[in-house]
Amino acid sequence: MMRKNIWFLLCLFCCFPLLAAGGTVKKEFQHPERIRYDGACMTLDGQDVFIYSAAFHYFRCPEELWRDRFQKIKEAGFNTVETYVPWNWHEREMPSDLSDTTKFDFSDLKRWLKMAQEEFGFYTIVRPGPFICAEFSGGAYPRWLAKFRPQNYPGFWLRSADPVHVRWCVHWFDAVCRALAGEQLTRKPKGEKGIILIQIENEYNAHGCENKSYFLKELYRSVRRNGFDIPVFTCLTGECRGSNDQELSQVFDCDNYYVGQSDAPSCAHRMVSLKGSQPDAPGFVTELQGGWFSLVTGTLSEEHYSDARHFKAIGLMSILGGCTGINYYMFAGGTHFAGWGARGMTTSYDYNAAIHENGAVGEKYLAAKGIGEFIRKYEHELTRSAGGPCEIEGVPKSVFGGVRVAQDGTQFVFLHNTDAGKSSKGSATLLPGKIKLPQEAMYNIDQNGNKVLMQVNANLHGDSLIMEPITVNYELGPLDTKVLVIPAGKKAKAGTWWPEKQPDIKRPSRLPQPIRITSVKRKEDAVEQAKWILLPRLVSLSDLQVNDFRYSLYRAKVHLNRQQVEHERYLLFNMFTRDIVSVQVNGKNVTRLFPDKADAQTWTTRNCFERIRPDEYDNRFDVSGTLREGENEILVVYENLGHAHGYVPMEELSGIREAGLSVSETALSHPLEWEYAADAAGVTEGWILPQFEDKDWKVIPLDPKVEILRKGNGIQPKATQDGLLTWYRIEFTLPRQDPSVWIPWMMRINASGNGFMWLNGHNIGRHWEAGPQREFYLPECWLNFGEDQKNVLVLGLRQTANGAVIKAAEIAPYPDAAEVRK
Repeated sequence: MMRKNIWFLLCLFCCFPLLAAGGTVKKEFQHPERIRYDGACMTLDGQDVFIYSAAFHYFRCPEELWRDRFQKIKEAGFNTVETYVPWNWHEREMPSDLSDTTKFDFSDLKRWLKMAQEEFGFYTIVRPGPFICAEFSGGAYPRWLAKFRPQNYPGFWLRSADPVHVRWCVHWFDAVCRALAGEQLTRKPKGEKGIILIQIENEYNAHGCENKSYFLKELYRSVRRNGFDIPVFTCLTGECRGSNDQELSQVFDCDNYYVGQSDAPSCAHRMVSLKGSQPDAPGFVTELQGGWFSLVTGTLSEEHYSDARHFKAIGLMSILGGCTGINYYMFAGGTHFAGWGARGMTTSYDYNAAIHENGAVGEKYLAAKGIGEFIRKYEHELTRSAGGPCEIEGVPKSVFGGVRVAQDGTQFVFLHNTDAGKSSKGSATLLPGKIKLPQEAMYNIDQNGNKVLMQVNANLHGDSLIMEPITVNYELGPLDTKVLVIPAGKKAKAGTWWPEKQPDIKRPSRLPQPIRITSVKRKEDAVEQAKWILLPRLVSLSDLQVNDFRYSLYRAKVHLNRQQVEHERYLLFNMFTRDIVSVQVNGKNVTRLFPDKADAQTWTTRNCFERIRPDEYDNRFDVSGTLREGENEILVVYENLGHAHGYVPMEELSGIREAGLSVSETALSHPLEWEYAADAAGVTEGWILPQFEDKDWKVIPLDPKVEILRKGNGIQPKATQDGLLTWYRIEFTLPRQDPSVWIPWMMRINASGNGFMWLNGHNIGRHWEAGPQREFYLPECWLNFGEDQKNVLVLGLRQTANGAVIKAAEIAPYPDAAEVRK
């Protein structure tokens, strides 16, 4: 009798979305036999599928290592991989106009999709923004796009519904959709994999502007007009959630969950709310927190609380709430090679991810593998199950949970201990039908680490079961989460606890010893050999087709009389954005007046919420005592701090707008004519290449015994600035690889100065002297192994107030990362 009642209630529950959707526009699927969805899950080629997805960015990992990362994702049980698609990565040069598509290059993305889909059998999800956030340069908006911002536009232009901005975004969407249309699941033979979802915009609720629906519709129309016939989605975008609009109703909304260490229950509640708000779409978490990023002068990702327990808890609590789609962000960490991180980001984008930046895996990876096994084992039962959080008797306040029941009667009892310090053990009685309402306000954590209050649908009763209580004996460690699976018609004692414990990762008993660097070679940049061009007037770097993050040079030669030498004490720079310049006058370093600290994070304290005015001089110097009668030479190194992914600098060009000498610090009285070199001479002359002959470089001994701290802020050597741009070359050899042991390598260094690093000619990212990052990943695909195989690391460092010196360095294997291969 009881079982019949449960079946009746389950049938009623499954019909509920249809009743709730009576006043909404019906979902349309162009190829329902290949791909469709309803309020329960996605159905692919006729099979209900739980989307277990891993975020892995092709642009943050060397292509030679994609296969390794895909293999590890596959072995963890994922059936899908997801990636953002950055506009600025694929259209690096400014096109001539909206119709010019000649600057696009999608070749690497297509190779990534082909490998994912054909070689590893993954479904794929693409998210082309145009704004992706992702701690990426400009949030993926091209730097050159700022050229087209209407001059008198009030407020923030990017992401707005301004017609000019919308047309440029459609220019991007038209191109990316045309390029990828053939990779959709609907274009592949049945049984093959392809793209199953495409996203428009991203977390649009976080951006305040008018007429968002217009922008979203234009993106949606571009998707459809250019051959995409698979489902379209977005995340945290209220205009689409439960929409009655003819077009936006076809875009389903998703959640992103970034929550505190003990806040996993909020994932269950928010998922119930999401499903209640759009009952005709599956519950999907576009970004389920896989870790956190690191900032210059902040802390490293490894110090974040998002450990394996947190990872498992938020995954299982999302499933308790009814989600049938999870995308862990990030699942595979990466690196900001060549400075592609947003302004203020460290080179490492390790993210404390399950697969680390260097490819290593640990406890979080095993947690993902356990969840993957659980999903694959019970996929059929989970995808159309009913239930959710409920009240529990006999347990401390820290224990949270609920019940889901499959259509065949299989019961899933979810339990989670929110206490980070104490275990909990005993007997719990779960009361399905008595909804466990959230006791406290629920928050998401934004990119700045701030808590954002989340509005939750107050009508939470629709996803609760009415059935007899379930009593289980349980044992939970601190922050532990488990699921008891009770077969249909059986008692709790017949159940099995999931996820199952995973075998330990096999580590080698010994690692190679670190290779201490005893000396380096040094040379100042040969500025006379740079490729100089005369600029009739100063223009932005984008006008000069420079949209990346290199160090550029400026030079002015000026004849001065005695009166000018005496009175023109100041050198002023009006910038396009709040970057940094360093200056020598007649070969002498000059005194910086503003900003007083020229480091990677000063821009945040320099009116970053206001646009630079034409009469504002953001870099100022005192040049008294360095000028002379007659000919003078002023040499400038321009440090591009990176393209911000928020605030005003996100829509500013880069470069120097105007510069010259002045009799005051507030107004430019003597503008100068400037020459420009797109790259430092060390780049154009091939100093970054391993085969470069460096016989005339000066040998500098390093301290072979001092401890090199592996992380920390403000611990760089304190030296004196004696130049502008200094180059170092480090040579080393590595032992031959043992094919039975996989070992990732890094450089650990204590140095002052900001700049870039090249490993055997490959740009491996920025060195910021401020910290906290002191260890830099050396991808094994770019290393040479064997006693007769030389490796060369080159550092080009802009001198700071601490100069540019290397105190100590070593090449070392990562501890607790190596694996014994099968």
